This record gives sequence, structure tokens and C-alpha cells, in this order.
Amino acid sequence: MIHRVSANRPSFRSVEFGPGLNVVLADRAPASTDKDTRNGLGKSTLIDIVDFCLGGRVRKGEGLAIDDLAGWEFTLEFSVDDERVSATRAVDDPGKIKVDCQGLPGTAPPNTLFGEALYRQKDWHALLGRRLFGFEGNDIPKYGPSFRSLISYFVRRGGEAYLEPFHHHSKQLSWNRQVNVAYMLGLNWKNSAQWQMLKDKEKAVRSLQQAADAAQELEQGATVGALETTRVLLENQLGAESKALEDFKVHPQYTSIQQEADRLTTELHDLTNANVLDRRTLKRYREAVDEEEKSPRVPVARLYEEVGVVFSAGAQRTLDETKAFRAQIIENRRHFLATEIGRIERRIADRDRRLEELTEERSGHLAVLKTHGAMQEMTNLQERVVRIRERLERVVASIRQQKELESRKREVRDEKADLVQVARRDHQERRAVWRRAIGLFNENSEALYEAPGELIIHVGDNGFSYDVEIDKSGSDGVDKMKIFCFDLMLLQSRREHEGIDFLIHDSIIFDGVDSRQRARALERASAVTGALGKQYICTFNSDMVPGADFSKDFDFDRHVKLHLEDGDPSGSLLGISFNR
Repeated sequence: MIHRVSANRPSFRSVEFGPGLNVVLADRAPASTDKDTRNGLGKSTLIDIVDFCLGGRVRKGEGLAIDDLAGWEFTLEFSVDDERVSATRAVDDPGKIKVDCQGLPGTAPPNTLFGEALYRQKDWHALLGRRLFGFEGNDIPKYGPSFRSLISYFVRRGGEAYLEPFHHHSKQLSWNRQVNVAYMLGLNWKNSAQWQMLKDKEKAVRSLQQAADAAQELEQGATVGALETTRVLLENQLGAESKALEDFKVHPQYTSIQQEADRLTTELHDLTNANVLDRRTLKRYREAVDEEEKSPRVPVARLYEEVGVVFSAGAQRTLDETKAFRAQIIENRRHFLATEIGRIERRIADRDRRLEELTEERSGHLAVLKTHGAMQEMTNLQERVVRIRERLERVVASIRQQKELESRKREVRDEKADLVQVARRDHQERRAVWRRAIGLFNENSEALYEAPGELIIHVGDNGFSYDVEIDKSGSDGVDKMKIFCFDLMLLQSRREHEGIDFLIHDSIIFDGVDSRQRARALERASAVTGALGKQYICTFNSDMVPGADFSKDFDFDRHVKLHLEDGDPSGSLLGISFNR
């Protein structure tokens, strides 16, 4: 229970609270003008101070952490386990909370000086989590309830906290809502935490799916069976290429030897072609010689004598000379052919010897080329081996990813099915707990409206889901009262001497609410907290007070603990000009 809020500056309007309903009222001063406003008097600032002393986070230039409040310290006095505690926190040094040690027996603060304990923000959260919400140990498990999130349902700050019952901030994550509401309602919050861990696994499966899809795209969407076949082929190919690379020998003059072998081959071709031409010529020459030897030699004079022609002595001499000339010509031709035949035969023989020499020399070069290779060839072979190995690795990775993907999908699917069964069974076993919460919400809503509202708690495939229904839902005022009924139910659910026993609402919760419901809400809060020995604190503008709608026996003024007035800074909470 909160007892007192104060500061280290005399201008601050200290305020004391007690059990039951406590109202901080913003009045319009008699001397105020039409330009004055109740906004900026410090109603929301008071809630910020309570949250600040309970370890709320601060950002430079926002909330209380502004230059106008440099040097300010705020003190919150409240009860923890029936022990009164005083917590002081400085705006200039928000990392430490100064706590009266006497109020926290059995604690072991990090630093103690002159009877006061200095808590770091994290340690202060851990202590309050244990004392106000029954946390076990100092460490908050992953996806577990946190003090700062839970306290934000009991000390709602800012407009975003009044949008719907189960959220206290627009950026609050879904798992955080599920876990913390389940914890406060007495449900098995660990099931909600497991659901979030399953969502993490599903996220990992989606990432794995993307990787598998990318790998499959390289292999044109091949199935695991097709990939296994490709794997075997690549392994065989890699083995053969690797063996060839292992046996590969590099000759340092491989290129020059190859060039010399090519030159010898060209020369051999030239010599062979020349021999072919010479052998054709030799054949013609030998055929000409044979024809000369086989042609008949018939004397010309005899031929003429046979036909009866008689030559004179002069003519006979001329024939003899012609015969001798012809014989000389034939002899000369025979001599030329014989000479040419001999020359060609020698030339062919010389070429044959050269061919034999060149063939033997080239054979030696080819033997080297056959058993060795060039560095470039080895490099090309190495590159082929690397390409084959890289593709094989992609294929193996794709097979592994697809198999792991299917395994993960089955695992998540099975775990989810098991969790749903466990959660539903546990939900039924805790029927008495959530039935009480539903009943309390219905009672609170029925106290405000003719038809009772409904608190809906459902266990589905994705965890807990919550909803509240009140007739005429959809209007801003009714939606705000859903939050009121829900928060009051949370406070009622905390049994006596069971940690937190206070609830604080800003005047925002009454914006747009019908005056009759505002009156009933205040009376309901007063009756519930008074009967249970708990505390409800709210801020209110005087023009919103539904005086005509209160019950005859309800004394609203008795519950007003602090009057704030416009018109002069001294009438505000801080006593200085301070716009909120």
C-alpha cells in the first residue's frame, strides 16, 4: 500500500494515501481565467513519480528526466509484507534507488551506508518482483513475467496504457501480454512461455526453409531422392578427377617440348610430301626409260627398199647422218634419265634417313608429353576438381537442410500438439482459479452496467487468448470501463498479504465515460478496496466529478487526498510551472 509521496523541494505538494479510495483532484481556482487549464497541474506527474520510485525506466529529456527537474529527488513510502519502506530516487542519478533498510528485513542490498541501502535499478526490480508478485529467485527466465511489465497493469501510465485491458503499451509484444496476464490470473504462464519458444523454433524453421529454397533453386528444385543420385555421380566424378590430379606430373619445359614436337611433326609432313612427289617423278622417268628400250628400231632405207624406192648415194649419206644424230639424241636422253633417276633416288634416300631421325626424335618428345603435363593443364584440372567439390558440397548441404527442415517441422508440430493438450488439461485443472477471475470481472461490470460483462479466457493452438465483452462495447467510454473492471479484478485476485495491494489510474480512464458509470466505478472501487483492505488511487478533474449520480451515502469529498488548482504554479503538484 502506498502511504506517502514527497520530494526534496519545499514547493512540492506532498500527499498521503490510505486504504480504500484515494482521489487526487484538479480544481479550478476561483481566480483562474478561461485560458487556465487543469491539465499540467501534475496529475499524471504524480503517477510518473510513483512509477519512477518503483524503478521505472527514464530517458533523458522525457518524463521526469528534464532540465527543469535537475536536482530533484522523489520519495515513495509504501508497505511491503506489512513493513513500511521508503524509496528515494534522484532525477540526476536514476541508476540508484536509496531504500530504508529497516523496511526490508532479510534482504542483502549491494551497498549499505548509514542505515540506507543503495539498490541498482536491476536489483530493485528483482526485490520488488519477489515482494510484490511472489517471484522466486532474482533471475527472470526467458519469456517469463517481469516486475516492470506486471506493475504497469497496476500503475498505468500514458494514453497507450488505456487502449485495451491486456496491453499497457502499444509496443508490448504478444508473448509478454500472454505470459504476464496468465501469471496475474493464476494460470500456467510457463505454457505461454513455451508457446513463445515454439514460435522461435518456427522462426528458425522459416529461416531454414529460405536456405533450403535457395539451395534447391541452384539444383532446379530437385527432391532429396534426385539430389542423392546427383551426389553419387558427383562423388564418382570427383574421385576420378582427384586421382588424375594426384597422378599428374608437371614437366618444367613442357611447353617448349610440345612446340618442338609440333615443329618436328610439320617437318616430317613436309619431307613425306616431298618424297611422294619425287617418287611420282621417279616412276615417270623409269617408265620413259622402259619405253625407250622396248621401242623397235627399223632402218629407214630398208623400209624404202621394200616399197621400191631407191636412194642416191648423197641421199643415203644424209640418212646415215640422220640416223647417227637420232641415236645420239636417244643416248643423251637415256643418260639424262639415268642421271635424274639416280639423283631423285639419292634425294629420297636422304629424306628417308631424315624421316627416321625426326621420327625417333619426335617419339622421345611425345613420350615426355604423354607422361607429363603443363602447369596450365594441371591448373585447369585443379579448377575442375574444385568446381565438382563445390557443387557436391552444395548438394550435400541441400540434402542435409531438407532433411533437417522436415525433422524440425515434425518436431515443432509434435511439440505444439503436445503443448496444446497439456495447456488445455492444465486449464481445466485450474478451473476454480479462472472461474473466480471471470466471476469478479462480471461482478465489477454488473456494478457499472445493467448486463454483466464477460471475461473470456481461451486456450488455442497459439496459446492463451483473452477478451472482455460488455454490452454497448465499441464506445470509448465503455472500452475504458473494460480496463477499469479488469484491473480491479486483478487487484481483487491478489489475496490478503499477497504482495501488491494498490491500483492507480489516471483521469484518462474516465474520459468519455457516462457520468453514471463514473459514479458507479468510484463507488465500486471504494467498496471493493475498503472491504479487502486494499487501495485504489485515481486522479480526477473537478468538472468530471459526477456529484449528482453518487449514492446518497457516498461521501466523495472524504476520499480526496490532494487538491490541485490552476491559476498559480503554487497550486500544482510540483509548485512550479510545469506543463504535462
